[in-house]
Amino acid sequence: MVSLFCRRLALALGLVILASSLTFALIASAPGNAANFLAERAAGPKATHALVEKIEHDLGLNDPLYVRYGHWAVGTVRGQWGESLRTGRPITKELAERLPTTMRLLAGGGVIALVMPLILGLLGAVSNGGPVDRTLRVLALFGASAPNFFVGAMLVLLLSVKLHWLPAFGTTGFASWVMPWITVGLFPTCVLSRVVRVSLQELMSRPFTTTGFAKGYGRTEVLLREALPNLAVPFLTTFGAQFALMIIGAIVVESVFAWQGIGAFFIDSIRFRDFPAMQAVLMTFVTFFVLVNFVVDMLCMAIDPRIRRSHIAGA
Repeated sequence: MVSLFCRRLALALGLVILASSLTFALIASAPGNAANFLAERAAGPKATHALVEKIEHDLGLNDPLYVRYGHWAVGTVRGQWGESLRTGRPITKELAERLPTTMRLLAGGGVIALVMPLILGLLGAVSNGGPVDRTLRVLALFGASAPNFFVGAMLVLLLSVKLHWLPAFGTTGFASWVMPWITVGLFPTCVLSRVVRVSLQELMSRPFTTTGFAKGYGRTEVLLREALPNLAVPFLTTFGAQFALMIIGAIVVESVFAWQGIGAFFIDSIRFRDFPAMQAVLMTFVTFFVLVNFVVDMLCMAIDPRIRRSHIAGA
């Protein structure tokens, strides 16, 4: 198990390094010049070409790409991403202030995406083609097709404008978190509910469920006692992928509900061509994605010994 952990950790670090180099190259090749932006902010319309050249030299923008990447990578390891071109503050401090907001959004949406699919999938499996199962299938299709900004707008229109139940924006308390949580968690909930429903249907044809019926259990008991425990690995694998992708939905949701998280900071960085901040945020997203999948991979190997044996045999 220790050797598997080390190999998986090395693979995760390799993916982070590869993704960071691609991200840096992508941002570096984007149109626009950070030196021009800084010169205009410092001197306004009177910014001279000499000032632009001086800023390029000070920032190392004239260095080869691999040299610039090396400097940036060393700073990343040290937790030093420089200063934001837009605010002039250290990027690390900007992210540290906004990270709790984004983590709260992901945590609430993650709980919804973890619990609700199991409930909905079980209800559909118990109904097994009945009205409840058909209704849940239609709702899951609609929820998986609706974009986040549409869901958020509809929730604001209904729950805030029409019914006045919840605040439309801000992070003033629990009531202001409900709609963002639902918005960011709806898509993974709908996808995972279908995964649970289809997987349970397939598991119900396995010999161990037939044995459960032979013991005198009803359909609900067989689902809970026999089929559901065998759903752990595929459910966790799919949940990990969906939870990691929720960081993309968070960018939209934070803008819709005026949450000042990392997603909103990323949007502002794009608008103002704040290249250092864009690189830092993308690196944060990449690390989060790889870390979530690494943790899920380890959990699946801990739960199912067959996965451990297959990895050992293939080593």
